[in-house]
Amino acid sequence: MSFVFYKVIFRSIGEMEEFSLSLTFNNVISDKYINMTHYITSIKNLSDLHENVINFQNIEEVILMGANSHPLSFNYYIIILIIHKNEKKEGYLIGNTKKLGDLLIGTWPFSQDPIKTQPDKILKRFDEIINNPGNVNKISLIYS
Repeated sequence: MSFVFYKVIFRSIGEMEEFSLSLTFNNVISDKYINMTHYITSIKNLSDLHENVINFQNIEEVILMGANSHPLSFNYYIIILIIHKNEKKEGYLIGNTKKLGDLLIGTWPFSQDPIKTQPDKILKRFDEIINNPGNVNKISLIYS
């Protein structure tokens, strides 16, 4: 089995220009892709209503690591970062294709429990977050 990772490099701003900010996402292993278009649209709509939901453009580059080739080519990337009330953080990397839309391709943190990265568990968490955005400290939607 080949392990695939995505290293996301963010644009530096202000005093951080000397540093390269990045996150590494673990590939989501699934027999089918999870379409995230509905969740992205819902989070965008929430950003107009809630101060704890923000969206902005800051992805400089996404580097595929650990594999010689990937079956899909992505037009752009989106990251959803969530900070829960207990300060626990989680993130999701989405890649966009013209034919299939916005697909979940990676999760962060790297050491996340494999059971929590199962498609049905991820979708259930997103439903809870969309329906109760006040139950999290912050949701960030970051575009490339």
